[in-house]
Amino acid sequence: MKNNRTSSITKNLILKYFGQVILIVFSVVLGLYLSERIEDKKNERNAQELFLKINSELITNKKLLDYWVPYHKEIVNRIDSLSSDKNFIEAFIKDKSTIYKAFSKGTIMSDFPSSDAWDIAKSHPLIVNMNYDKLFILSKIYNQQKFTYESVPKLIDLMLSTEFNSVEQANKNLQLFRDRLDEIYVRELQLIDYYKLAEKFQNDKV
Repeated sequence: MKNNRTSSITKNLILKYFGQVILIVFSVVLGLYLSERIEDKKNERNAQELFLKINSELITNKKLLDYWVPYHKEIVNRIDSLSSDKNFIEAFIKDKSTIYKAFSKGTIMSDFPSSDAWDIAKSHPLIVNMNYDKLFILSKIYNQQKFTYESVPKLIDLMLSTEFNSVEQANKNLQLFRDRLDEIYVRELQLIDYYKLAEKFQNDKV
């Protein structure tokens, strides 16, 4: 009788301890799951914030393109017209600043599209949370943007060179300037096409 009672107590204790162990394990697993979900939500918010910053940058950059692209085409057309004007060529040889007659805004380009938000996002581990198609288009946009405007400093160097308006090189350099700016313009048109693709997901979530 005593042995049965002892056995029953032991069995109850084992069940009690086993139940406590189950509760502890469940609590730990639940805690880990909730912690993981909280971290996932935090990552989603951070990834969305990265995307919103890129989206804002794209909108600003597109406005710059809308402003400068028609102007660059205007300069190309203006040089086409002026290069056949003997009076202009003579004045250009005497004074290189005469070329500014082709620049209604007084410059080639004063503001350039930015890539700050994209550069930050690329180095952030949460970039993997973004949709692949979006990343692909963004990569094309920023690569094309870099490719398009990396030649602008060379264009300015050409203008500042002492040979730019020399008697021997004036016509040749004027044509070279025109052709290089036209190349930039053509690349800008391709960049605009990429922006149109990006507009499809600008209001989407990550």
